[in-house]
Amino acid sequence: MPRFFTLLLTVSLFVQSGCSAYKLGGPKPTFSTIEISPVRNSSTRPGMHLPFEQKLRESFLSDPRLKLGAGDAKLETEVVEYTHTGLTTKSDDAYTYTSYNISIKVHCTLTTQNGKKVLFKNREFSASATLQPTSDGASEERSIAPGIFADIAAQIREAATTAW
Repeated sequence: MPRFFTLLLTVSLFVQSGCSAYKLGGPKPTFSTIEISPVRNSSTRPGMHLPFEQKLRESFLSDPRLKLGAGDAKLETEVVEYTHTGLTTKSDDAYTYTSYNISIKVHCTLTTQNGKKVLFKNREFSASATLQPTSDGASEERSIAPGIFADIAAQIREAATTAW
């Protein structure tokens, strides 16, 4: 029986020592402060830039390794495409869509050292969701955009904070 406890203690110490180097949020990015420029919108859908900018800021604020503000890095983003495509499952219902694919594309540029070093330029990020309106399709469509924006913002944060 003492061998069992010795083995258990050895395994326990081994597992604990393996996790001692873990840091919440992953490896340290090359910058600690990021400036998020106002989001531009060149899509056909007006008003996309403000809710996206809010989700982008929330995403970067959730990373304990970073602070928002002027400093080490600058992120410039532009909403470039918004599509609303009807989905059909039968050949005879092409004019009576019951669901839609909402897709949003964003281009981003991330620079450091006052714009001298480009980490990525005009990199495309996108996300989509399926909408099945039940009553007010327009308001339901507006309510689906924040989830899409949160997904894109998480993609951008991940790309920006990956070790360079």
